[in-house]
Amino acid sequence: MKKILSLVALFALMTVLFASTAFADVGDIQIDNVEVNGVDIDDLDSFLLEVEEGEDLDIEVTIRNVAERTDDGVTFYGVDLENVQVEAELFGYEFDDYVDLEDESESFDIKYGRVKVIDLTIPLPVFLDEVEASLEIVIDDINTVGSIAEATYALGIEPVANGVAIEDVVFSPGSEVKAGRSLLTTVLLQNYGENDEDLVKVTVAIPELGVSATDYVDDFETEDNREYVAYEHTEELFLQIPECAAPGQYTVEVTAEYDRYESTTERYTITVLDGSYCSGASSERVLIAVGPESQTVSAGERAVYTVVLTNEGDSSETYTLELTTGDWSTASLSESVVVLGSNGDSQVVYANVDVSSSASGAHTASLVVSNNGQVIETISLGASVNATAGTDFDLRNGLELALIILVVLLVVIGLIIGFTRLRRDEEEAYY
Repeated sequence: MKKILSLVALFALMTVLFASTAFADVGDIQIDNVEVNGVDIDDLDSFLLEVEEGEDLDIEVTIRNVAERTDDGVTFYGVDLENVQVEAELFGYEFDDYVDLEDESESFDIKYGRVKVIDLTIPLPVFLDEVEASLEIVIDDINTVGSIAEATYALGIEPVANGVAIEDVVFSPGSEVKAGRSLLTTVLLQNYGENDEDLVKVTVAIPELGVSATDYVDDFETEDNREYVAYEHTEELFLQIPECAAPGQYTVEVTAEYDRYESTTERYTITVLDGSYCSGASSERVLIAVGPESQTVSAGERAVYTVVLTNEGDSSETYTLELTTGDWSTASLSESVVVLGSNGDSQVVYANVDVSSSASGAHTASLVVSNNGQVIETISLGASVNATAGTDFDLRNGLELALIILVVLLVVIGLIIGFTRLRRDEEEAYY
């Protein structure tokens, strides 16, 4: 009997020692306090902290490694913990299967009896359809399986009154462009606010090259009851890459300004390639002149744009032209393929835009000039369409104006070619 009692006492002592050791392995971490955007959400009682979609959740978690505690008369001593990690995750987003709204700290050590503050940030997406979302704070010990402390808080989600996001940006000819040529940019905007936007100013800029272009999107309406996402896109924005731009990567800044003082900016990277224009040694140097690039035309009539191509290279080149418009008109070219000899050979091409009888307002056609399969220039041709039909007198005046412009363009190009050749002769004489 005494042996049995001794065994029972020994077993009880081992159980107490084992429990103490197990606790020591994981320590005793407590979440002392959690602040979101500067507000202590532990002190809100039954109230919810309201946050706006699209903003950042700045989370401050204060944790404590308790030095000791007493349980049923037994004192347990804490230990120094290694490889501890704090995680914050938001639940309640419609697309949280695809987008994780979370942030986590680097792993760290915390001695017993110490307090540590961890800062985390979770960017909130737009169109958070849930009225409430759950914020979960978890403390993990990487050396063990499972969490050692956790807490969950409810947040109230408030839609923003005015909100515009840059949803997508399309570059043409792509993310690579040669120096001396044009980069065409189209920006897709999203209105995720509850209010319509009267005017949104969109600017595309490459600060390192000192070039920029701007367009305006007006009457940008949101969808009723926010059931659908409202989108609008800009017209094509043209950035002329300087001829002497150094090859390399450049940052393109796209900024949308709205609601007087609000703005958002996204940054993208493009690669500028050597265009061989700066030294004047390119064998495919071409001058393109268009006059005028913007015209006023009556519905049902034709706008004629005069395009002059001049090959300043030292070899014969073939150029392909393509003219595209929307459903407001039909487009045609007097020549779609132009073969030019070297050293100043020129040819005139007429870009014809036949406006629909039902068209009105401002429109844009796009003229693309290519050489050997590579786009070398994209030109925007503007047309301001009057709703009333024109007369033969208007058409005759338009043709006369086009002829005058053609003569002026030819004179200008002749002067450019003359000065270019004169400069070449001077350089040859110098050398």
